[in-house]
Amino acid sequence: MFKIKSLVVRDLLLKIAPYFGYIGELLNLQDKQPIFIIGTGRCGTSLLTEILKTHPDITVFPGEKNNLWHPNLYPTEKNKIKSPPIEIDPKAFTQISVNSWSNNHSKTIKRMFNGFHLMTGKRKVFIVKSAMISFMMPKIMTIYPNAKFIHLYRYAPSVIESYFKKNFGIYANYKYTKEEYYIACAKYWNDCILNIEQDKNTLSLTEKGAYFEFSYENLCEDPESLLQVLSTYLDLKYDKFDYDLSTIKTTNYKVKDTSKDKKLSELINHEIYPAMKLKGYIS
Repeated sequence: MFKIKSLVVRDLLLKIAPYFGYIGELLNLQDKQPIFIIGTGRCGTSLLTEILKTHPDITVFPGEKNNLWHPNLYPTEKNKIKSPPIEIDPKAFTQISVNSWSNNHSKTIKRMFNGFHLMTGKRKVFIVKSAMISFMMPKIMTIYPNAKFIHLYRYAPSVIESYFKKNFGIYANYKYTKEEYYIACAKYWNDCILNIEQDKNTLSLTEKGAYFEFSYENLCEDPESLLQVLSTYLDLKYDKFDYDLSTIKTTNYKVKDTSKDKKLSELINHEIYPAMKLKGYIS
């Protein structure tokens, strides 16, 4: 079994993983059905995967491999096909991306993930994380019919502010004022939450036992109780996690107070209201 101890080793494993996946095909090995962590991004999925990595029966695929999911559109500033950034129009971005896949790209995805899982010891649970697949759940189910999903969501203002700090002004071909980009991020958060909810219902994921969701706030407030329930969903023993849960602290307090700009605050609140209500952040 390989152990990932450095970025050099990780990058090497990622380069040769598709070849192991191809060997797995030749040997008629059964495809591993991953569990996909989805969400808006900037919502705590990195913290979640760091916790999950400490369980001996879990393999977590390193990084998000967005160029695998969106080979012609990622990174956005170097995309081969004209498309809006995902946070500007996630549905259009996703549709354009999937439509540009080669005929055998689904097989390329499976070879990457199956090969990596084979190389790292074929552990019971295989986790794949990417915020950029939250609008392609139906497509994922055509590749992995028995896939499961974990949806992690977070208080909208915290996500919006984090997105703004990370991405405002980075797209050379898309010029936005600060207000315009704040509103775009707010709309993206809302659309992502509602789209995941719709796909969950359309695909009957809850009825299939293939969907589990919780908030970043729940994870930070009572990580032990949350992990116990998550362990049941993953069919794993809770007491095998080896993460210092006492170190988990919310960073929501860092969110900028946009209420001082009344107009901007009203516009943001208008965009996020449906999903904020759905997730119980407002009554």
